[in-house]
Amino acid sequence: MAEARSPSARVRVPLPTRGGYRTAAEREIDSRLLRHFLAVAECKSFTAAAEVLHLTQPGLTKSIRKLEQILSVKLLERHRTGVELTPCGETLASRARLIELELAHALSEIDAMKGGLAGTVNVGVGPSFINCVSQAVLALQVHRPNVLVNISVAVMDSLLAGLLSGGFDIICTSLEFPSYPEINKEPLSVGEHLVVSAADHALQHRGPVSPKNLLAYPWVAFSRDNMGIGRMGAVFAANRLRPPRITSTTNSIEVMFDLVTKSNYLASIPASLSAKALAAGLAELPVKSALWQATLGIAYRTSAQPSAPLQAFIGACREVCRAANLRHP
Repeated sequence: MAEARSPSARVRVPLPTRGGYRTAAEREIDSRLLRHFLAVAECKSFTAAAEVLHLTQPGLTKSIRKLEQILSVKLLERHRTGVELTPCGETLASRARLIELELAHALSEIDAMKGGLAGTVNVGVGPSFINCVSQAVLALQVHRPNVLVNISVAVMDSLLAGLLSGGFDIICTSLEFPSYPEINKEPLSVGEHLVVSAADHALQHRGPVSPKNLLAYPWVAFSRDNMGIGRMGAVFAANRLRPPRITSTTNSIEVMFDLVTKSNYLASIPASLSAKALAAGLAELPVKSALWQATLGIAYRTSAQPSAPLQAFIGACREVCRAANLRHP
């Protein structure tokens, strides 16, 4: 006979609040109020936002006041030159944009399914990971041929900003950026950065090249790649040298290679792009050691439930790196 439990021994399961909401604010805020707030935040003007939303300015002002009353905080500050977000407004805007994005993703996936597709994945890719991403896309389409994969190539700074804002579902790049509680970083491989020059560059015929030798020539780097440029400067600083002299920047690999081919410029590129550099007529400089190594992998938001297409793409990235024996230790 089973032993009877005393009332005090029973497991107490907390009951959900009315309507399943945890707070009254969650129950009262609807997507319309968030949409009105985001319009003002983006336009930085009540007048311009009202025109975009096809509302009267008093009606829009009423929505913002209601939202502020629900939250019991000030979200916007009006100035003679426009509207600025308060710290609380900045927090709400960043999260509200993700809410709007997730809704847009859901509607897009539903439309895609109606048209015979099976969802979309927006991927941001760093130069170091281009080859692996291409293989991952091909592997994904073997099992999910109807998934649409949008790929954008950018430097780490832009990739991270895009992931945080919701522009990318996932980024595949160097993971040498600060950790964020809302981002999951998964190392998959280790990549090296090399130095390339024109095949007839003077440094190609001097034997092993030291970091000091590299400082005698101008450099071209990727535009807005503050993290990468900072990492390269740290390598020279470790050798008690000044940073290299960067005189040109570009967001195009083709332009970078063409500039180096036609001049005495130097450039630092991921080792994964060495074959493409050689095909463009460049040559790797015999530097005594790799300029630096970086942990490569994928990063995606933990605040949102990954869609089935995104989960499949993540699996494809893991499989490609595993097959190539690039798994990070």
